Amino acid sequence: MLDPVWFSTALGLLGGLVLSYVLGKAIVPRLIAKSRHMPILLYLALAGTVIAVLPALFLSLVVGGTLGGAWGERIFDQLGLDSSGAPVGLALGIALVFALVVIAGATIAVFSGKALISYRNRRTRS
Repeated sequence: MLDPVWFSTALGLLGGLVLSYVLGKAIVPRLIAKSRHMPILLYLALAGTVIAVLPALFLSLVVGGTLGGAWGERIFDQLGLDSSGAPVGLALGIALVFALVVIAGATIAVFSGKALISYRNRRTRS
């Protein structure tokens, strides 16, 4: 039988992937809309996402798992439920931290690209 901790960890990572995809589809097009350099910014967003996946994995397992498991156990105890809160909180914490770190990587890459393009345009005008 599958251990609840491993199952909730896998479920949290899968949920984090889905959440980061949904958030990315909502946020990234707004960041690069109406730009003359849309293909470059799109590639930078993809590169920022790929670069952020490994730190997102580590941070989600360490920070998201620890805080989510503790918060889930605490909330379920206050509600008078049995000890099933830790795996639920673990999955939610992992999913949330994973998605936030991946989206942050894509956003930072897009803003860095915009700053570099703006700097290059200013340098060529003067």
